[in-house]
Amino acid sequence: MVVALALAGGTCARDRLAPDGARAYRRVVTQVEAGPRIPGTPGHERVRQWIASELTRLGAEVENQTFVDSTLGAPETLINVIGRWRPRGARRDIAPIVLCAHYDSRPWADMDPDSSRHRTPIPAANDGGSGVAVLLEAAEMLGQRPPPRPAELVFLDGEDQGTPGNPGSYTRGARGYAARLREPRPRAAFLFDMVGDRDLAIYPELISVERASSVVSMVLAAAEATGARHFHREPRYHVVDDHVPLLDAGVPAVDVIDFDYQAWHTMADLPDQVAPESLAEVARVAAWLVYESPLARTP
Repeated sequence: MVVALALAGGTCARDRLAPDGARAYRRVVTQVEAGPRIPGTPGHERVRQWIASELTRLGAEVENQTFVDSTLGAPETLINVIGRWRPRGARRDIAPIVLCAHYDSRPWADMDPDSSRHRTPIPAANDGGSGVAVLLEAAEMLGQRPPPRPAELVFLDGEDQGTPGNPGSYTRGARGYAARLREPRPRAAFLFDMVGDRDLAIYPELISVERASSVVSMVLAAAEATGARHFHREPRYHVVDDHVPLLDAGVPAVDVIDFDYQAWHTMADLPDQVAPESLAEVARVAAWLVYESPLARTP
């Protein structure tokens, strides 16, 4: 069928559902050029408004989920941006499939080999920018063809403001989202984080395997179905990420992540570390999950 051809990398000119890696890459550049996306900064607000405007343009029902978080001491306003699509005529009691990524950026390059840069905000091309770009590619497809069941794209705030040794200082936007889940609760959630590496290698993440193995298997099935060459079957890395608050809330959730990234939390996390081909490959996987996976079947 046409969708399967597209997601497997078909080249039919009439095929409108194939993700565009070059467009996704430009969106990574747009985020980096906006400046640091630290909550409360102009760059953060510019990117938040840009995401919301893109979702609106592509036909989503858009919510700016605003809440106050005091995890780091002083109260801080965080804003998750949520885009929702529904099949035409769908019942309101059908649980959505959720795709998510964080859009904030790290305030400190604390892993940079140059210690003089440790207090400098990172560019966050891959760590933040790539996940946003993949979700917006999914939004492009959702804007052209309704999903078979409700789909929700969640751009999470406050993921990367934490400090080493204090896991609770991370994933604050995801905790806010998980605390405000509405009925029907998500059928499953897929987190995309650091998925644009030009040397892409994605392995099942260990917390995901331990707590949502069936959904991990769905990601591997998506990779096989779409010809994704950089997804591997053996589990690797234990990552506390935005999927954990969702798991804690009872939502099957997995972290799709390439954690072997040399520029992680450094000033080298620039667009030249990101490849359009990687973004397109991961976007095909995301689209298959929404359109073709067993999860996409109703009810």
